[in-house]
Amino acid sequence: MIRALSHLRMGAAVVLAAAAPVLFAGATAALVGAEAAEVAAAKKLIEAGRQEEAITILQSTCSGRAHDLVPHFYLGYCYGETGRLEEARREYETCARCDPDRAEVYYNLGVILNKQGLYLSAAGAFEEALLLDPGLADANFNCGLSYYYADKPVQAIKFYREARALVPDDVAVLYWLALAYEEIDQRVALSIWEDYLGQTVNVATEGPNLEFARSHIAALRAGKKP
Repeated sequence: MIRALSHLRMGAAVVLAAAAPVLFAGATAALVGAEAAEVAAAKKLIEAGRQEEAITILQSTCSGRAHDLVPHFYLGYCYGETGRLEEARREYETCARCDPDRAEVYYNLGVILNKQGLYLSAAGAFEEALLLDPGLADANFNCGLSYYYADKPVQAIKFYREARALVPDDVAVLYWLALAYEEIDQRVALSIWEDYLGQTVNVATEGPNLEFARSHIAALRAGKKP
């Protein structure tokens, strides 16, 4: 299942939630001795959901270590998980300067920028991630969502289709693809909505959206814009 911005809706209003950020096991920074032990301790706290305690450790570890990717990455993750978005953004931007070749960094930066409502900047971050890892379906999907919220449905469709090609069984992509097509071609949108209903088998996951989809199908069949 793609990790994505929430595709649940309340009436006609889109509820924008956070994509799931990622953690990585590898490291390019050479952490030794006390620094390595501190990062290991912080990672255990993160995995236990004790983000604030991890932040205290990581702030100390990062102090004076501007070029070490891993502690800054984990600190950015913790800030994001605790709602300190501007701090998280700064940490991920530091990570990008430390190592510009990590797709995880740009992906998580995109997550934060979306939370801040900076959708075009978020799309740019996801596209950077995709340059490094073209097969990252999460980044394709969330890049599409960023463009959708920035009122750029043509660009959104491009990335939704890339995500669909990578994970053809994930019907959430069809849901958002139909919404984007409603802005430019209602005939195609109707066909995609019908595919979405036909392919939805996990009612527990997609159930809250099924009535929404049916209402859009009814409107489009009647020649009305949903």
